[in-house]
Amino acid sequence: MRLLVFGGWGQLGADLVLACEGRHQLVRPHRSEVDVTDAVAVQRVVREQRPDAVLNAAAFHKVEACEAEPGAAFAVNAVGAHNVARAAAAEGSVCVFVSTDYVFDGMNDDGYVESHPPRPINVYGVTKAAGERLVEVASPRAVVVRTSGLFGHAGSSGKGGNFIETMLGMASRDEPISVVDDRRFSPTSASDLAERLLQLLESGRAAGIYHLANAGSCSWFELARTTFELAGVQARLTPRASRPDEVPRPTSSVLRDTRSEGAGLPPARPWREALERYLRERNRLDDRMKVPLE
Repeated sequence: MRLLVFGGWGQLGADLVLACEGRHQLVRPHRSEVDVTDAVAVQRVVREQRPDAVLNAAAFHKVEACEAEPGAAFAVNAVGAHNVARAAAAEGSVCVFVSTDYVFDGMNDDGYVESHPPRPINVYGVTKAAGERLVEVASPRAVVVRTSGLFGHAGSSGKGGNFIETMLGMASRDEPISVVDDRRFSPTSASDLAERLLQLLESGRAAGIYHLANAGSCSWFELARTTFELAGVQARLTPRASRPDEVPRPTSSVLRDTRSEGAGLPPARPWREALERYLRERNRLDDRMKVPLE
C-alpha cells in the first residue's frame, strides 16, 4: 500500500514511519512543500503520488491559539480537511481524517461511542467537527478516526513536545507541578494509533467513524502521577481544579470503541501499558522521528 500523509512530521507521522517499515510505502511532504489550506497544491501532490490512501494528520490544535485565531483554525481543520478529502476522492484513494475527542461536550460520564452526535464547546472542537462533516461529504470512502491525548516520541510540533515529556522535564528541574484532576479522557500512544490505523486500512473494510484510543481512562493528574511512578521519578505533584478563566474543555471525553473489532482489529492496549512501553523506548529516537524546524 502507498500511503500519503499530510501533517506527517509530527507525533503520529513519526510513528507511522516505523509502523510502515517493511510493510508499506509512506510519503510525507513537509508543510513547506504543500499546505492543506492550498487546494491546488494538495490536488497536485495527490495526483502525482497516486496513493492508495491519504491520511490527513495536519491540524491547528493548540486550544488557546484556536480561540485567538478561529479563522486560521477553521482554514486548517475544516477547509484543509475538505481539500484533502476532495483530492483523495478525485484519485479514488481512501481518505483518513484524524479527529479528536474534543468534538464532544464532555457531559456524558459513560464516555462516547462513534454514533454520539458532536457537541463541541471550544473553537478547536468546532473546527474539527466541521472538518469531519466536510470530509464525509467530499469523500465516499472517508474514514474519520477520533483519538485522545496523543503522546508520541517525536512530540507535537505545534505544542513543543507532549504532556509526558513536559511532566518529566518539570520534575527534573524540581519545579512544583499542578495538574487538573477534573477532566477525564483516554490517553493514547502515537505508536499504538499508527499501528491500528494501518490495520484498519489493511482490513479493506474501513469506512465511517472509528474511535482509536488506548483502552481505559484517567484524569490528567492521574496520567502525570502514573508517569512519575513508572519512570521512578520523584515530583512535587499536586491536583487542581480547572480554572474559570481557562478555555472550556470537555469534562469527560472518554472514547469508547465499538467498531474496530468488526474491522478485524485486536482489542486496544490499556493506556497504562502503552505509557509503560513509551517510557521504556523514549530515548531510542533517530533522525526519521525528529520534527524539522520550519
